[in-house]
Amino acid sequence: MLLMVDFTGPMMQPVHDVLAEAYSDSARCLVDALHYALGSVDPAEPTTPVAEPVQRQRAAADSARRLDDADRTCLAERGTKPLSLADMTALVTGVAVLRLAADAVVSLWRHAGPTDTTTDQFDARRAVLGAASRVMEWYCGFAASLGRKAPVPDPAQLRPESAARLVESVRTDLVDGRGQATATAVRVIWTGDHVDVARRLQPGLVAAAQGNDVR
Repeated sequence: MLLMVDFTGPMMQPVHDVLAEAYSDSARCLVDALHYALGSVDPAEPTTPVAEPVQRQRAAADSARRLDDADRTCLAERGTKPLSLADMTALVTGVAVLRLAADAVVSLWRHAGPTDTTTDQFDARRAVLGAASRVMEWYCGFAASLGRKAPVPDPAQLRPESAARLVESVRTDLVDGRGQATATAVRVIWTGDHVDVARRLQPGLVAAAQGNDVR
């Protein structure tokens, strides 16, 4: 099912644009953080270290500050609001969650050092990045809908086979001689959890966008 975002009111067009920019920048920041953490997913290619996404983090932070300013301005305006406080808060909070997830991924891998590059580890990384690709595609579509009043895509669905593949890879391949999960396995699992947090946020954002009637 597709929902149409149709915020109305004299103050909301700027907020539309700022929301769209903030979601786009924050989603791209998370994508860059994941590539910084997991690198290449092709075992045939040499693993080239990816630089920490400092510029992308700054761009996302700047967009979030502009959104915060626009939100406060909108709340200070007199008259009927095109969005309820709860819906606007949900949309603003979503941006913060994406940024926090990106920062957490970067922090998790910043001092990881060189890691194994076996095919098994590539499989685990590919599972995480595959799930992330679908989640981030949704956020790009969501940002576009906020900026252009286009249909909001349905939330990305969990693919049990991808989750099972990641668990199996970690259980059988990313273990030490005692059968314990390695530090890399723990980081991969946490990274996957951050991606899932971004996915589970989507239904609430769709509901907030749907509740855009003038209250």
